[in-house]
Amino acid sequence: MGSNKDSNQSSKPKILWVNVLFFLITGLFAVVVVPWYGIVEGYDLFQVVAALLCMGYCGMSITAGYHRLWSHPTYKTKNWIKVIYALGGAFAMQNSALHWSSDHRVHHRYVDQNDKDPYSAKRGFWYSHMGWMLRDYSGDRYNDYSNAPDLKRDPIVMWQHR
Repeated sequence: MGSNKDSNQSSKPKILWVNVLFFLITGLFAVVVVPWYGIVEGYDLFQVVAALLCMGYCGMSITAGYHRLWSHPTYKTKNWIKVIYALGGAFAMQNSALHWSSDHRVHHRYVDQNDKDPYSAKRGFWYSHMGWMLRDYSGDRYNDYSNAPDLKRDPIVMWQHR
């Protein structure tokens, strides 16, 4: 009798508590602490400009670096620019360029095939934007970077990954 319940529970991937706590804490911080600080202390021009520059740096590192340079190698660049992108991607807390790009390549290879696409939109809005990061859906492929041999040869990517 208990085995049916156990098999249903074991069919769901385990919860990644570090990720859940990270999203809860940063979400609460953004909703509570940031407005509270603004009301109590106020924000000056330096803080606003710094926040915008940081967001731009992180966004550029993900779009021009992780996505266009490493996931879909659409251009080549000098190592010092790769270092800037690698640092910005880490600053954005997007995992390593190797891991992010490998996942993204899997996504494009199996787009919207629920059993293979790491963040299939066919599994719903919540899953494709957040849910896939909160449970261990990756199984055995989490550290499988066989689809990125070019990135494993890139010293900047491997430095950042380590």
